[in-house]
Amino acid sequence: STNDDSGPLPLGVAVIDASVILFGSVFPRVSNKHRVQMLGHFTDCIKAAKSSRSDALSLNVFSALLAGLKGLTEAKATLGQDDVNKSCTALILGALGSQSAMLRCAAAEALGRMAQVIGDPRTTAELAQNSFDKLKSARDVVTRTGHSLALGCMHRYVGGLGSPQHLNTSVSVLLALSQDSTSPIVQVWALHALYLIADSGGPMFRGYVEPTLSLSLKLLLSVPHSHVDVHQSIGKVLTAIITTIGPELQGNTSTVCGLRSSLLCACAVMQDHNDPLVRAEATSCLQQLHLFAPRHVNLSSLVPTLCGFLSSNHLLLRKAAVACLRQLTQREAKEVCEHALALVNNDNASTDEPIIPETGLPGLLLSMLDTESDSALISHTHDTIISLLQVRASTNLSQWLSLFKAVLTVAPDAGSNDVQETGLSVDGPSEDEDEDDGEEFHTGSGQEDGNGKNKVQPRWPTRVFAMECVRRIISVCKAAGPRHFHLTLAKEIIPGRGDDALVLHLSDLVRMAFIAATSDCDQLRLEGLTAMQDVIEAFAGVPEPEFPGHLLLEQYQAQVGAALRPAFAVGTAPHVTAAACQVCSAWISSGVAKDLNVLRRVQQLLVCSLHKLQASDDRPQLLYNESLLTLERLALLKAWAQVLFPVIAPIYT
Repeated sequence: STNDDSGPLPLGVAVIDASVILFGSVFPRVSNKHRVQMLGHFTDCIKAAKSSRSDALSLNVFSALLAGLKGLTEAKATLGQDDVNKSCTALILGALGSQSAMLRCAAAEALGRMAQVIGDPRTTAELAQNSFDKLKSARDVVTRTGHSLALGCMHRYVGGLGSPQHLNTSVSVLLALSQDSTSPIVQVWALHALYLIADSGGPMFRGYVEPTLSLSLKLLLSVPHSHVDVHQSIGKVLTAIITTIGPELQGNTSTVCGLRSSLLCACAVMQDHNDPLVRAEATSCLQQLHLFAPRHVNLSSLVPTLCGFLSSNHLLLRKAAVACLRQLTQREAKEVCEHALALVNNDNASTDEPIIPETGLPGLLLSMLDTESDSALISHTHDTIISLLQVRASTNLSQWLSLFKAVLTVAPDAGSNDVQETGLSVDGPSEDEDEDDGEEFHTGSGQEDGNGKNKVQPRWPTRVFAMECVRRIISVCKAAGPRHFHLTLAKEIIPGRGDDALVLHLSDLVRMAFIAATSDCDQLRLEGLTAMQDVIEAFAGVPEPEFPGHLLLEQYQAQVGAALRPAFAVGTAPHVTAAACQVCSAWISSGVAKDLNVLRRVQQLLVCSLHKLQASDDRPQLLYNESLLTLERLALLKAWAQVLFPVIAPIYT
């Protein structure tokens, strides 16, 4: 599970789980004699178990066995002598005919791992032949499903089973079982085994692509839509086929064009399926197809479909859409944004609101961070936004900064008063600056979106990520050229041409860094202080053209000082104070501050910290561990060194 909010497992279950893990570490380290005894004990326990406990006990046994086999693989050790091999084989083959589907899955996995650990082609061939014989003679669902998956797992862990003949036989048997329309369960297991073989076969499976693809298309058109598992398994097989063909999909030969057209048709059929799981598989297929043949994937139809999936109620469909967008934006971020933006004003009679908000795809993805809890989905969403930002930010600064400012300037319900008070604590701004600060603190603080509907407040992880993105924007602009940090050049930009300059948004940068640095979340404060340092280092030497001899950052001296003071308050986390020390040294060393009173106030923060550190050893109780306190001391010493070095250096040169 990706969520940790379900609470701890019951003590009895946790002990069993820990025992399974421990067995996986012990089994590779014991002698051959003790391995035989352990496997024999497992067999006796399964035979003696009552019917009510048999499945649970067998699952625990196979979990331990899988852990042991995995441990042997990691240690690059063998299973042991023939008696160990025979005991393990008998235990596994007995479970392949179990009525429990989960136990059959565990047994098939164990058989594949055992073949890998033994590493003997003759033994592997005997195991494969046993499954072939069972599949040819048996007619019951249990045997056919168990041994089908066993073939797939053996190919997964041993490759082509050491012989092209075995690969040919396995594929032929599974293709035949996949056409058994009388038993959809057998079809699902056979297709999954075929997927395992195709996924692990690589170039060896290339000769079976055409018959496998032909069967997949036939099943897509003939199997009823109510058999969702069959269609989902077909999607996995198609993904493996695309991987097997690989870059060859870019070719223009008649064979490749036919394969590519068939794959695109299959994806289109699955996209029209009613079940979200099948549509998620179709999305994964198109993602894989785009990886090898991007020119042949129609983004104008794919991107709107993916944007629609982002608002789905089904997690797997949202995960598939975000994963696909993540890949698309790494290569074609501009085209993805344009296709998504076309949906903003696209009136759809079947919906009450546009699929994409006015902030475009980045705004939709950013809003998802406040409602999603799946860690993989959140990570892919972060990557997608970052990919879009790195390509689009330098030419669309206003839109990107407005997007992140809306997230950062929303006052949480519980902390809105604190934010307002923090804004009023800025020392020294003029009346106009006070009015601007007030307006910014109220921007986006409403509870409704543009359509008058309730909107989810940004959570603190979203605000931290927004601040990280602001810092990335500064880095992107640094790489884009000097016009972003030269006010005269920035003012020469012709409005409406899509160009923009970061220096024109300096007030927004300072304000966002100030809001983050004075928040009540330590992680957000760290990002805010680091962003403030980035702003100081990037704009410290930018002159003010209208006032010769002055620097542009001089007008923000009060805001910088006000952002730093809370980080030196009593009870502040040491790592926050350590970050503030670096900002203090950067500000003092930059030479921006011309007002001695303001400069003295910032210097006094470092001086007071020296006194606090001198008395820190006398504190009876430490709220934070020694490493954090050491980090704070080192940061303070480094800050003083950076301040004193420019003064002392000329003496020794």
